[in-house]
Amino acid sequence: MVLDNDRFMSSELGNITQMLDEHFRVAVSANKIVVNAITDWLDGKDSIDKEQLDKITALEEKGDVLKRTILNELAKASTLMQREDLLKLVHYNDKSIDGAEIACYHLAAVVSEWTPDGDLKEIIAQLGKLMSSQVTEQREAVRFLSINMEESMKRVDQICRLEKEIDIVQRKIQTLLYPLEIPLAVMLRFRDFVNMLEDMANFSEDAALVIRTLSLTLNS
Repeated sequence: MVLDNDRFMSSELGNITQMLDEHFRVAVSANKIVVNAITDWLDGKDSIDKEQLDKITALEEKGDVLKRTILNELAKASTLMQREDLLKLVHYNDKSIDGAEIACYHLAAVVSEWTPDGDLKEIIAQLGKLMSSQVTEQREAVRFLSINMEESMKRVDQICRLEKEIDIVQRKIQTLLYPLEIPLAVMLRFRDFVNMLEDMANFSEDAALVIRTLSLTLNS
């Protein structure tokens, strides 16, 4: 995945990159639960199954365990040259996993009380698709670091473009949301949900900038 002192996959780095890959898989899985919950809600389902909430909580806990293990490995590594950037990458990915859990619980509190329609429904569906695309691009950007640096940079550029699209969609949702005659508690909880998705998009962009730095370091 990354280079260490001009060598591919030293034993130290090999262990860390395997755990990083698993950490990113956890983020993708958590994000998928949120996106599927959005889709089910817009299709008329008025609840999020408890087993799905339990699953995303378990993923958050798994992400924490992996994070601590990776940080311990980075602390022990004696030759790793990209320690600081890898620490940042783990940090942003961890915040994305935490955000997915929080977002899912926000949505769970809304789905039984209200279902959007019309333009708002379509834009919320668009937001879910953009979130799914961004987290997938993030994992691919990391995966391509050791395979094709140019491809990795393309993925980074795509992540940044997606973040800007998510910002635009989030503003459209707020514009359509506030005039609605729905209970204030529901509106505020849904706003928290949308804001958390925007935070997750920002974490993904932050991670992309770290990946860009890693790529430049590895090619120097």
